Amino acid sequence: MSNEPESAPQERVISLQAISQNFLGAVQRQFDLLSYNLAAAQQVSAENYENFAHLVKIMPVGQLHQNFALVRDYARELLVRQTLNDLVNMSAACMDNCHLLCLLIREQDPSKPAGGAVAEDVQKRVQERQNAFARASLNEKFEALERDFGIMCGTEDALIALAIGLRSLVVRDGEVTKEDVNEDEELVFEFKTVQVIAPPADAAPDKKPEVRVVDTRRTFRVGDRIELSNSELLGLSVTVTAFFHDLFQSVDDFGTKTLGKKPAAGAAAASGQ
Repeated sequence: MSNEPESAPQERVISLQAISQNFLGAVQRQFDLLSYNLAAAQQVSAENYENFAHLVKIMPVGQLHQNFALVRDYARELLVRQTLNDLVNMSAACMDNCHLLCLLIREQDPSKPAGGAVAEDVQKRVQERQNAFARASLNEKFEALERDFGIMCGTEDALIALAIGLRSLVVRDGEVTKEDVNEDEELVFEFKTVQVIAPPADAAPDKKPEVRVVDTRRTFRVGDRIELSNSELLGLSVTVTAFFHDLFQSVDDFGTKTLGKKPAAGAAAASGQ
């Protein structure tokens, strides 16, 4: 047995800047990988598929080898499901991080510098509340953020629809049922796209087109199957990015209101959390 004393738990500083950099970087990587996979799927051919299938001259169970069309369709379904899964999980994780930061901000003494050590009883109280939040559903997370910190996001409905769509894809291969739709009997996906508006005919020659980020919608009803185009899949990543910006702004506003200043320096938390 070692005679060396156990090291005390280390503390890490949680800041809004670090959270935003982490998740904005993650959603861009997800977008880039999705773009690559879409491009690769567009280039693959039946010949290329069979060449790779026979590359090692043997298959696990050759008589069950599937043809190109079947595998192509299955790969597409898997890509759609994985895209929604990644975006929903990323959004939930971002909410977890922001919730922890808000808890720490609320417990912070405004008269003391940010990033200072948190008392043991405070750490325990924060940990219990954070654990409960981490176990909550996406709906419950939104409710808790609004109830406890006044945090609201205009993109909440879009995120809830993503989670419902993911459940439908996993449980029923994407078939929409009554439990998936809203009071209008619709499941609505929202996508962020760019609209380029040309200048009027009588505008000055050097007048540039106006570029706007706009919302487009795709509605599914009971009995429909969730199928998304390439541009819609990519648009979902941009929708989640808009959600992140909404959430970060709301957390920043909460920190400013609570501390009387922006919570840029962050708050300390035990690394074991």
